Amino acid sequence: MSSPSSDIAEMIRQRPGMYIGDTDERGVEHLIHELVANGLDQYLAGKADRIGVSWHDGHSISVSDNGEGMPFDVPAAGNKTLAETYFTELHATPTADGHSPHVHLNAGGVGMIVVSALSSVVEVVSHRAGFRWEQRFEKGHAATPLRKTKSSARGTSITFVPDAEVMSAQAPRWSMVRRRLFDTAHLFPGVMLGFQEETFHAPGGLLDLAEFDSSEKDDAFTSTDPSAFRLNVELEDVHINAAACGTAKTCHWRSWCNGMPTAQHGTHVAGFKDALKSAGWTPAAAMIHVLLKRPEFSAPTKSSLTTKHVRSVVRRAVLDHLKREDPAQNQSPTPHA
Repeated sequence: MSSPSSDIAEMIRQRPGMYIGDTDERGVEHLIHELVANGLDQYLAGKADRIGVSWHDGHSISVSDNGEGMPFDVPAAGNKTLAETYFTELHATPTADGHSPHVHLNAGGVGMIVVSALSSVVEVVSHRAGFRWEQRFEKGHAATPLRKTKSSARGTSITFVPDAEVMSAQAPRWSMVRRRLFDTAHLFPGVMLGFQEETFHAPGGLLDLAEFDSSEKDDAFTSTDPSAFRLNVELEDVHINAAACGTAKTCHWRSWCNGMPTAQHGTHVAGFKDALKSAGWTPAAAMIHVLLKRPEFSAPTKSSLTTKHVRSVVRRAVLDHLKREDPAQNQSPTPHA
């Protein structure tokens, strides 16, 4: 008789496109992003500031962080640990432990069970509460008992091998992974994101990213431009990280919510546009990233943010900042949510 965890894993393996969109290189990227997002949740909770992505021997991929470790010491139903449920079960709530805001780098993020189910092997090594915890998972279920030894370290390393039985590619487009990590470092200015031997750290946040994106354009600007604007503030229940630079007839826009690109923008961009229009300014480039506890989107693809009150909150925050001080001087790091 199949166990519940193996039934869930088989459901994911039979229809992987429902969970990761594609089984090609983009699907492998999705699996990496699921694990990076877990580390970013640790960062937002003030428990980690380093996340790394690396690969070995051309087939296994590792994502690590220096957070508090996976909860292998917390019991859960069915004689499992809470950490084991992360890799073997779907959860009915947005997050398994109820934390918020929750980071997603993919539109269809459903947690670490999808990584486990679509990998031939997942090796988890976690340091927590004075111990080193190790467990191996295969195709969505635990393959070894939990091993526990003493340790004074902290952090988690998860190594997985995409399963050739269900994945048409076993490696991502590494240039795309690198660029996503580069961009993400600017969304969370206090975190350090590693990519093999490189480390991306962007204390200047979105303003530096806007400068980078414009560096090959005729209307390129720099963060020393007198019109440079940056805002990093929490107002009501919205954490706003925004930037704008230069002056032009049209503006190049990029936007995110909880770490995920919103290609068709939404209420956060609408509020930013309202404020800039009231200030009589059309920048050459503008970017905004908001963190919300319960974001609402226009469709399952999450391409447009629809949370209504965000528009007025962003408009007020941007206008207040423009009126109050020289925006180029605001360089505070991202506060923990």
